[in-house]
Amino acid sequence: MKHDNKIVAVVGNSGAGKSTFIKNQKISKKVGIINDETIKENRVRDQLLYYVKKYKYRLDILDDRFNEIIKMLSISEKILDKDVFEISESEYYKVLIGSILLYNPEVIVFDDILCFFDEENKQKLFKLSSKLKKFFNKTIYFVTSDIDSVYEYVDDIIVIDNAKVLLEGDKKEVYKEYSLLKKNRIRIPNIVEFIKLMRDNNVNIDDVDSINELIKTIYREIG
Repeated sequence: MKHDNKIVAVVGNSGAGKSTFIKNQKISKKVGIINDETIKENRVRDQLLYYVKKYKYRLDILDDRFNEIIKMLSISEKILDKDVFEISESEYYKVLIGSILLYNPEVIVFDDILCFFDEENKQKLFKLSSKLKKFFNKTIYFVTSDIDSVYEYVDDIIVIDNAKVLLEGDKKEVYKEYSLLKKNRIRIPNIVEFIKLMRDNNVNIDDVDSINELIKTIYREIG
């Protein structure tokens, strides 16, 4: 695959066809997809264990792995015997993520779920994704309209427009196609817009990923 061992954002306007990307992916032993269709059981504990059993994960280490995952995702033991549709929305999506991480696929697809997390839990999810990529060689896709939240953490961008791939590749290279993206009314990250504005006004700003890095490069320029 083009994006092996990378974090990738699949972006596009509402109705642009991002769901087509998901339809081309099928949940399997190698690919885990996190969306409402991930739910296969009613009880939280059964849902967490569903894919482990389906794909015959190493059951000899399951207990340790189970405890590790619920701790990593801050899933309360108090909800393990509850119905998945009786827990809070944020807990619900943690359970979906946990049921996929537990069976350890090579590729993980977060299908438009960022809107269900507050900023603190988004950051936890992004940092977890970075660790999964760095230490376990995972390939991770975020299918999302929230490019500003995820931009700092992704390596590559896939831009979908009219159910087709408009642009694909390294995020900085993709957003160099500024005119094409504007022409197609594709959302551009605020940080990219700001850097372009500064450069258009003859202020030399480095290509950076985060607000903190942006502040540092501005101070260097004006210092």
